[in-house]
Amino acid sequence: MKSSPQQTLSTFAEINILCPICATPMHQVAEVYSMCKVCRYMISSEQPGAGAEIVSLDAVKEKNFGFICKIIKEKFSQAKTVLDVGSSTGHFLKIANDEDLSATGLEPAEDHLKLKGLAIINLPTSDGLIFRTAFLLNKLGIKAPFNRLWQKGFASPYVHYFNVQNLKRLFENNGFVMQYSSPLYYYTIKGLWNRISCKSPFFVSVFTWIGMVLLYPLLTLRSDCFMACFFLDK
Repeated sequence: MKSSPQQTLSTFAEINILCPICATPMHQVAEVYSMCKVCRYMISSEQPGAGAEIVSLDAVKEKNFGFICKIIKEKFSQAKTVLDVGSSTGHFLKIANDEDLSATGLEPAEDHLKLKGLAIINLPTSDGLIFRTAFLLNKLGIKAPFNRLWQKGFASPYVHYFNVQNLKRLFENNGFVMQYSSPLYYYTIKGLWNRISCKSPFFVSVFTWIGMVLLYPLLTLRSDCFMACFFLDK
């Protein structure tokens, strides 16, 4: 029987969940969020909501996907074919093919990575300056920025938040070896207004946009997005 959201939240709060990375008990840090205090892996029990996805991400995707393809060609020149798991609109596939990489996409299913294949992960990070600031504000009772980073209320809210170190440990636990990691752009000025205002009230959007534009050089010093490359060690 499928649980209701209320039952899910109640169960999530009451059961002593172990961290899937280091087997340490998870601690509830907010209404629907729990965190491992050892490796800082975080999980949410938020249910998918109605409404639009985040919009105007093309500019930042263009930068990050181009950078990822550059890393593949420079550091892993033997990799000629790419499998994009969770290809969505196919934006990465287009850029990879434009860079002369043979790219195939699929939505989440059994992965077909070769035994000597390279897994490249592109994720937001809980070590970023924006995330850490929002986490502190959430502790002080200002919940909106933290909820937004988890895409609370969106059609596809985040379920997990990793950082480089706990993602590395997770992959190593499953037979992979990290080869490379690098920060990526979390946002760009181009498209930022539409990205912010697609779900936020007008005046909140205005102040958020001004702040993120003014702080852009600072916030890129400790980005909220990263990539990591892993080989299957078999």
